Amino acid sequence: MIAKSTISFAELRQFLLALGFTLCKRGKFWFFEHAPSETTFLYRPYRAREKVTLVDIDSTRRHLDWRGVLDERAFDNLLKQATA
Repeated sequence: MIAKSTISFAELRQFLLALGFTLCKRGKFWFFEHAPSETTFLYRPYRAREKVTLVDIDSTRRHLDWRGVLDERAFDNLLKQATA
């Protein structure tokens, strides 16, 4: 069984959009792009209320930090605020 976070896809989607990402659907997959940092994320076809896997949350956190968009601690703090 895949470990799930407490974050819904709708919450993650809103969080990334607030960071300046654009969203489109490519086939069945969700595609987010942040042109200034050349960062892209591709997520499986989550439903809005579905909880995002911990693997996807951890990967998103790391890549945002690596690309200089948001450091890991700020990610955790902002995500907590966004879902409170």
